[in-house]
Amino acid sequence: MSRNGFAALGAVASACGLAVVAGGAVGAVPALAAAARSTVRAARMAAPPNPQPETPANATPTNSNCQNTTQAPGMGANVVTLTSTPWAQTALNFESVWNQLGDEGQGVTVAVIDSGVDYNAQLAGRVKAIDLTTTGIQDCVLHGTAVAGIIAASNEEAAGSAFNPFTGVAPKADILSVKVSDSDTTSTQDPQLTGDSTTLSDGIVDAVNLGASVLSISIVTSNSSQLEDAVQYAEEHNVVVVAASGNDSPGGAKGPFYPASYPGVLSVGAVASDGSLADFTDPNTQESVTAPGVNVTSIQPGGFSDQISGTSFATPFVSGVAALVRSYYPHMSAAEVVARIEATADGPIAPITGNGMVNPLQAVQAVLPSSTNPNASSGPGTVRPVSVSRPAPPDQSMINTAMGTTAGAVAAVAIVAIGAVSISQRRRRRRGQATPPPDTKVPADVELADSPLWE
Repeated sequence: MSRNGFAALGAVASACGLAVVAGGAVGAVPALAAAARSTVRAARMAAPPNPQPETPANATPTNSNCQNTTQAPGMGANVVTLTSTPWAQTALNFESVWNQLGDEGQGVTVAVIDSGVDYNAQLAGRVKAIDLTTTGIQDCVLHGTAVAGIIAASNEEAAGSAFNPFTGVAPKADILSVKVSDSDTTSTQDPQLTGDSTTLSDGIVDAVNLGASVLSISIVTSNSSQLEDAVQYAEEHNVVVVAASGNDSPGGAKGPFYPASYPGVLSVGAVASDGSLADFTDPNTQESVTAPGVNVTSIQPGGFSDQISGTSFATPFVSGVAALVRSYYPHMSAAEVVARIEATADGPIAPITGNGMVNPLQAVQAVLPSSTNPNASSGPGTVRPVSVSRPAPPDQSMINTAMGTTAGAVAAVAIVAIGAVSISQRRRRRRGQATPPPDTKVPADVELADSPLWE
């Protein structure tokens, strides 16, 4: 038996002893199974070396693997120059978090588990990449690049560059690009990027082991035990999982979609500039919150695309908010971050929209009960309740008033907190008696690309 094998057996034995002492004979068997499961995971998922920053490039190199790849709808073909602030930025007003609190997501790594991330000046110096597709790290379909831009594109206008009003929600966050897809499977019948659940599972595990504290997943797939295990692995390692709720259309795949449908995941739906729920909303996938996802703007090679739609592009707005919360409350648990984002949203507009539109400033600054926010004192400043009025989008008023610290908010938070604990306990009980998961690709098998794109 290898040294790792003996170490694993030793850890199981130790855990068993603690379980028997703490829980008695009745609790020993489930605790033993849970300890064995955790040890097997630890042995299989040893953290790999961190990806290295890659050599700068002025433009994205040609990748022969992309020559026959069709880009996602709305990408690449309609590159534009921006002349005004995109409506999503106006509606969410996330700049208020930077201006009032000095919080721009610094110190947080968000994993974009997607189709890769191409070079862009507004992300330069803050992106590292791995590839699980064996096709190189370039984004052939320009999907992951747009997602990363919404999360973390730097504030170029404030930096004194030529007029550029576009910026990401958390412009000082770092991006870990985990490429799990190299082909565009979107179409008019199925307008979303879908992926293989096994590769997506590997990508989630790799992202956790490489230090990401927020996972942004804009790829949907089917349910599988391996994917569920990977999501639980992330949650057990204090990582916030944000996922697209999926798009529904005639002739396309129908929900419920995963990983958005797993407990503990922040499932994101899309709304239009008038505040209405997107017409492609899948009725079978419950949403935690919503965000702009119709005709939104993000970076593309050579400019911007301003007509991209889907829950894929609503998701990174929420991932960016999660990065802001994690930056401001560095000791807050992932479950508490999720509960805070849900509790401070603006309220549902339809039965499946959960808590409604995400509210960046309230998510960071609102005062919540200590039971759901025990680490508020660890933030850089005094947390005070605020009232936020959001600027109206170009056509209609999207947001009337922001949620304050009312009795209703307190009740909502209590329900979320109790529900999260209950779900966690049920899952642990159920999983504690399960057999260990099948082998997952060990992150050490992942190799960095030989042709660097990033600085």
